[in-house]
Amino acid sequence: MPHESVKVNVIIDDKIFKNFSMFESFHRRRAYLSPLIFAAIMSASAITCLLMDAILLGAVLLIIGLGLPSFRVSKIFRAINEQIRILDLKNPKTVYSLHFTDTAEGIEVTNHGEGEEPLRYKWKEIYGAYRVKKCVYLYVLPEKAYILPDGQSEEGPEALLRIFRKKLPSKKLHGRFT
Repeated sequence: MPHESVKVNVIIDDKIFKNFSMFESFHRRRAYLSPLIFAAIMSASAITCLLMDAILLGAVLLIIGLGLPSFRVSKIFRAINEQIRILDLKNPKTVYSLHFTDTAEGIEVTNHGEGEEPLRYKWKEIYGAYRVKKCVYLYVLPEKAYILPDGQSEEGPEALLRIFRKKLPSKKLHGRFT
């Protein structure tokens, strides 16, 4: 049986990057959790104060309890937009190419414009893959991911998904890989 191979030349724009950053921040890292807990505790304290007729203290606690989490979440959005500006992703650009094989050699990554040697990852070293709407996020390390939008390989997204299903254990596949 011949080995399967898929090459993906990844072009990223601001929308693709923003979707990935939102996924990373709010789904994988759950950056919303601590502001949400803080807001809930402060709001409960504010309501208690308001019920005890400590209106000024209740109002201050409510403002702090809702204001600080809102500021923290808006800071995440500002950081994402700043990164888009720095990387000039308003103009789509090819950032890297990945060559996937269903052999033990695994994955070769060529970064465009850096003049570096290609990076190689064996399948057993891959941290995980997340299938989201029209994209796959391939984590080669817990903090290093490659964005693989659908439609950017000649073989099509199904060929890539087939290799992932074949080479990665199901515990490393998240989302709809079926």
